[in-house]
Amino acid sequence: MTVTNIIALVVALITCFWGYKLNKGLIAIFGLILGFTIGTEYLPNLINDQTVVYMVSAVIGIAVGLISYNLYLVGIFFLCGIAAFVLCENLGLAENIQTIIGLVAGIIAGILGVKFTRPLMIISTSLSGASVLTNTAFQMLNFQNNTLIFILSIVLAILGMIYQFNQKESE
Repeated sequence: MTVTNIIALVVALITCFWGYKLNKGLIAIFGLILGFTIGTEYLPNLINDQTVVYMVSAVIGIAVGLISYNLYLVGIFFLCGIAAFVLCENLGLAENIQTIIGLVAGIIAGILGVKFTRPLMIISTSLSGASVLTNTAFQMLNFQNNTLIFILSIVLAILGMIYQFNQKESE
């Protein structure tokens, strides 16, 4: 059990049940993660020094996080898109097919998220939070059963959606 796993469980639980209420903060966090990930993925092709790669990636992450927070609909697009992509990354398919499905689903979810913000934010945050929660919990328990992970993810996501849809809209 690592600190990273515990943080992932807590963030996933919060995302699953309170994703819409905390959307601006989540949007900034996901923007930061997206920017940092893009930097660490592509900058090593241009920069040899790993420390510089991480420093520049952190700056990119902060910039994308701030842009996502301040440009609300851009942030909604990224949050819904990333949530759908994360869900698809746990389908148990071949990696290339899974990534393509994840990208397509992410783009569609992002566009729909901008059009139907509240319901899609609730659905996407519940689905992604439940998926990360069950996958991390099973990983921590050293137990792998894709069918059970999928079923538990759907059950948790439905509970998260019910809870979020029953909350009074804060905006």
